This record gives sequence, C-alpha cells and structure tokens, in this order.
Amino acid sequence: MTHADHAAIAQLEDVFQQQKAAYLKHSHPTLAERREWLQAIPGMILGNAKRLAEALNSDYGYHPELMTYAHDVVSVAARAQYAEKMLEEWTARDYREVEPHIYGSSKAYIEYQPKGVIGNMPAWNFPVELTVGPLCEMLAAGNRAIIKPSEQTPAVGEVLEEIIGATFDRERVAVVNGGIDLAKHFSAMQWDHLLYTGSTNIGREVMMNAAKNLVPVTLELGGKNPTVFTEEALTPENIRSMVGIKMTKNGQLCINVDHCYVPAGSVDRFVNLVKDFVESSVGDYTQAPQICSVINTRQFDRLGSYLDEARQQGTQVIELGSAAERGDESSPSRMPLTLVINSQQDSLLGRNEVFGPILPIYTYTEFDQVITSIQSGDRPLGIYIFSDQQELVDKLRLNTSSGGFCVNAAALQGAQETMGFGGVGKSGMGRHHGVEGFREFSNPRGCMEMAKDANLDLIMSPHGEVTREFLKQATGGLLS
Repeated sequence: MTHADHAAIAQLEDVFQQQKAAYLKHSHPTLAERREWLQAIPGMILGNAKRLAEALNSDYGYHPELMTYAHDVVSVAARAQYAEKMLEEWTARDYREVEPHIYGSSKAYIEYQPKGVIGNMPAWNFPVELTVGPLCEMLAAGNRAIIKPSEQTPAVGEVLEEIIGATFDRERVAVVNGGIDLAKHFSAMQWDHLLYTGSTNIGREVMMNAAKNLVPVTLELGGKNPTVFTEEALTPENIRSMVGIKMTKNGQLCINVDHCYVPAGSVDRFVNLVKDFVESSVGDYTQAPQICSVINTRQFDRLGSYLDEARQQGTQVIELGSAAERGDESSPSRMPLTLVINSQQDSLLGRNEVFGPILPIYTYTEFDQVITSIQSGDRPLGIYIFSDQQELVDKLRLNTSSGGFCVNAAALQGAQETMGFGGVGKSGMGRHHGVEGFREFSNPRGCMEMAKDANLDLIMSPHGEVTREFLKQATGGLLS
C-alpha cells in the first residue's frame, strides 16, 4: 500500500469519526435544516457545471458537454428540487390502525428516523449523478454522508471533493478520493448504511465486507437488459427511441439496452432501420461528436474481446461506423456501434453485460421463446418492450421479473426522480430516487402512544378469566 493510500484511509477514518460523533450530538435534524441542504445542491451543481463537464471530458478522453449537462447536471438539480418539495410529506408520521377493543384511542405510527452516517461508492459511468443524486434522498432523510468516488474518474472526484467541501460542513457531507485499497477499506467500515453502484462481481465483495459488520446495503448493479420488438413496432420512431438510449454514454449505462429480440423474418429490416437512423443522426458513429468515448483501454479491450470471439465463432457482425481506435494518454478510445446477429448464448456476449456500443440481436419465432429466454437468465435491471399489442406487453410484464419495466421506450423508468430505481437478484437490491430512496435511507421506527382508555387486561400477563373470555370470542369458541 502506497503512502497516498495510507493517507486517504487516515483521512477517511478521521472524517468518519467526526460524523459519528456529530450524529450522536444531533441525530434528528429539523425540516428547515434539511431544506437548506437540499436547496444548496442545484446552485452547487449548476454553478460548477463547466468544471464538471471539463473533468468528465478529461476522465473519458472525450465526453460531449451536452451529455454532461443532460445527465449529470440538470437531472441532479431537478432531483434535489423534487426532494425539497416533497420533504414535508415524506417525513410526516405514517399513522396505522390499532385494535380499538384492546388499545382504545391509542396511536400507532411509523416515524422515519435518519439512519446515521451513510457511505456511498458511486460508479464511474455517471460520477456526478451517482454521487449527488442519492445524496438528495440521504439528506432529505436527515443523514450524514461520506462519498468515495470511483478511481476511474479522478478528475471528477477532485472537483466533487472541492465543491462539496465548499458547500457542506464535512461533519454533514464529505468526499474522500483514493484507489482500490481505499475502496476495500471503505466497504468494510461500520456504516449505518452503505450504497454501492457498479458491477455484480464487485457488489458481491462489497456485500461480504458489509455483512461482517451487519451493515445494511443498497446495491445498484448491472444486468443484461433485454429489449423486445414485435413486428408492428419495427418503426423508425421506435428504433430512434431505442438507439438513442443505446447512444447515451455510448452504451456505458447500467440500465441501457443490452440486447434485442426481433421477429425472425424482420432482422434485415431492423438492421436497416438502425443503420438509417445512425447515418442520418450522427454520420460516422465512431467519430461522431455527439458520442462519448469508451472510458479507458481496459474497457475497450474487453469489448474487443467479445467481438473477436463472435467473429471466430462465425457470427454475423455489422459495424456502423469507421474502424475502432484504441486510445492512449493523449487520445480517446472509440468504437463503432456494432450489431451482432444471433451470437451463441454461452459466448462472452451472451454471458456478460455488454456495457458499451455493441448490440446483440436475437431472433424469435414465438413470443413465448422470448419469455423463456429472459426467465432462464438472471433478473435484469430493466426489461423493455416496443409493441402495440397490449396482450403481449402484459404477458411479458406479468411473467418476468426485473428492477424496472418500460413500454415503447427503454431505460426511462430510471430517469424519474419521482419513482424508486433499483434492481432485483443479481441486478441489485434496494432503491434510491423518490420516496423509495428516502425510505431506503431511513429507519422506519414503529411507535405507540398508549391512551388511558386502552384495555390491556385483555392481553396482559398474568392471563385470567378476562383474557379467556376475550380469546373465546376471538377464536370462535376454540377455547372452552
């Protein structure tokens, strides 16, 4: 471990202890305090948007400014504003019914408490949104937070550390940058809750580390998100919708389209529609200024190995753009959008999340084949269908399981600040966004306020004849 790693861990431990001590002194902040924190976020993000865009461009090699503003700036500001608007409703007591014969006019309610000090390990693909987005619900719930940005986006991490440090007291929110050793130490700490976004394999390690301390976790992982087209839905408009999502972050998006199911007799039409849209919208996909680069050579080589194997297996591979370019320290890595027709299910493309500009296409003759194929794999983060046939939409929705589901669009369920976002099974557990995120980062404490007209003799030990008569009535005479 390097001197820098030791220093980062020491910094982390120091701020962790500060936040823990501060929580014990002030564990339930007022609505006014929470509102002030949430109101600070839009200004912090919008006021530093240019710097964040430059940092993303540096980390990726090439990252379009408009993409930064759309997915890492405006969306985060809107999320903070929504949380602030809903704060009073979210934090209100949730009253529950009581048995009046026993408890009279007593009150029972759920009170949402702050959990305490929460750790957040965001992924590299949306380093701003995955850092500040969940922070909105964490702060709405009254928590303190420490964030460890991905070591793959160091420039963004540095900007986030500076602007969050200038906006929040470090006893409320802090950012600690560092490498793999810091990440391992981070996941093994005694958090009150831990959020991790990233791959399923690393998610397992994070969960095992957290389990040693019985730390509750939210895992936002990956998944092979299928997109289904029925015959009548193969239209230019629907293809534009699907490919437009695939273009987002150049496919480096956890809820992106991983692969498509297309009717067997319509593959050529599907391919031509994709080609037409790509050519008319961006021209040469590989060099298009609207498309960000593959973030680093490791990811570039991984994607290249998938295509090499597909070609070796005789699978049809269609590149939409000029040849791929492996970057270096001075130039970005770029790849064409590549369609792969009916790759083998046990291939690298069939087994692994794509997470890049490759689109496997599988053909089907019967709709039930699609459902069987989806059910045979791990539960994905999202399932998408383009269809005008409501019966088939309902059949797919009711007979599959996934973190989210989208009809005649892809991935947009994850863009709603009003609705919880998360996975199921190997695509994750727990939710953030919306009221579900607020509750995820809260302790729903059940509370009772006993009224004087409660008749506890009916249930309280030592049990006697009053209890017997009550239970005789409650059980329909089961007791004699």
